[in-house]
Amino acid sequence: MTDETELTLSDLVRRAWQLRGAIVVILLASILFAAAWVFGKAANFNTPVQYYVTLRNIENSRFQNGAAFSPGDLLIPQVIAGLRSRFHIPDDVPLKDYLAVDYGSPLASAVSEKYQMRLAERNLSQVELEAINTAYKQELEATMRSGLRIDVNYAGLGVDKETGSAIAVAIPQLWSDIYSKQFRIFIDPRLQGAAVTMTPEKLDTAASVLTANTRLKSMTVGLKVLSGDNRLSSMMTHDGLSFADLSAEITQFYNVYFYPILSGAREESDFVFASYLRERLLSLADLQRKLAGLDQTISDLREFQGKASSARNNPPQGGIGTGGEGVQLADGALNQIIDLTNRASLVDYVKGVFKERQEMVEETSALQMEIDRLQEATQSRTSPEFRSAAAAELAKLTASYQELLSSARTRMTDMAGELYVPQSGPTTATALVSLRSLLAFPFALAVGGILSLLLVLLWPARRAQRPPMAKLGSVAMNAAE
Repeated sequence: MTDETELTLSDLVRRAWQLRGAIVVILLASILFAAAWVFGKAANFNTPVQYYVTLRNIENSRFQNGAAFSPGDLLIPQVIAGLRSRFHIPDDVPLKDYLAVDYGSPLASAVSEKYQMRLAERNLSQVELEAINTAYKQELEATMRSGLRIDVNYAGLGVDKETGSAIAVAIPQLWSDIYSKQFRIFIDPRLQGAAVTMTPEKLDTAASVLTANTRLKSMTVGLKVLSGDNRLSSMMTHDGLSFADLSAEITQFYNVYFYPILSGAREESDFVFASYLRERLLSLADLQRKLAGLDQTISDLREFQGKASSARNNPPQGGIGTGGEGVQLADGALNQIIDLTNRASLVDYVKGVFKERQEMVEETSALQMEIDRLQEATQSRTSPEFRSAAAAELAKLTASYQELLSSARTRMTDMAGELYVPQSGPTTATALVSLRSLLAFPFALAVGGILSLLLVLLWPARRAQRPPMAKLGSVAMNAAE
């Protein structure tokens, strides 16, 4: 017997022609559905203005003063308020909801093409592939974080495209101006504690003398930082004092005025003097404990290095496992790589420890000298005229220092410039229908074709049962006759 249910290609073609009306309806319905979806996307099309800028004076997501940077900094309340004022945007409009700032750069596509060409090379080993992928990730991340993409939904704001473009350009301008002038991001972080106040000190009490001492210390630290900045080497006060000149005058003030006044400060107010001396002694004890801890750390490092050197000079005999000479050499090379890596990391750590110890030794020495002066204070008296002359000289030194510090901050900000550079003008998409949306048509046709094929395949299966019924009907009629 032959299988009467088997379908040939000619059967499928014949059935498809018989069902051509249903197939056309299915395909037309698929196309109409795709068209409705595409036009629906076009009707809701709302592309924002995009504006790319390159960041300046920001490295590793940090400003020059060490403060952290985030793309959200461009939308702080001060910037939003400036935008409302400049473009007359009402307060009841949620302006920030229609703005977006994130890391981004149009150069990312160029980086991708560059590494795609490298990956397309033949005969690349697995190690080379991994190296290329690692380099690609690093360069792509660095490229993306080197700039910002600013999006402005001008349609949501109810403004035209030109106004939206102007808002996009104004956002980094306002942000750069606010951060440069109000947050002092270009100032050396070591100068944060170097500011002093111009309070009049008569130097007639122990409290006044100790306050002046604190001011003089801050001025000394600030001058040391400022004199080490090459950008400020030519700065001077209106009296012609440079950083070095002012440092010399502070040293002279200590020797001529301050130390004699400090010697007689104990009898003026024993309670204040004793309290300050006790605080200095406690600070000295704390520094000494920290120094002892660093010395122990250095001792442990030397012991560790000695053991490691001994292990390198006297390697264990024999190989690991049952491998031969080749395995021993490979294992030795691996151990050398690990050892070199550990030694490089250890060298950096040791340098940091010694640098910290040296700074702590200098601080301890200066503190010990101050304590010695306080403890050796005599009960000598100074005349009111001497104290008055010292107070006038202190005020003069403070004014000169404040002038230099203010001028230095202004020059740092001016030399740094803006925080960004525009990469190109604001742009918007020009096509209402994207290429990705047009892919809906071939997808819909593919779905319609599949449905049509299923119809053709399943329809003969349901019709196959009718011929036997027709034959049975004819046999019954013949029997009745």
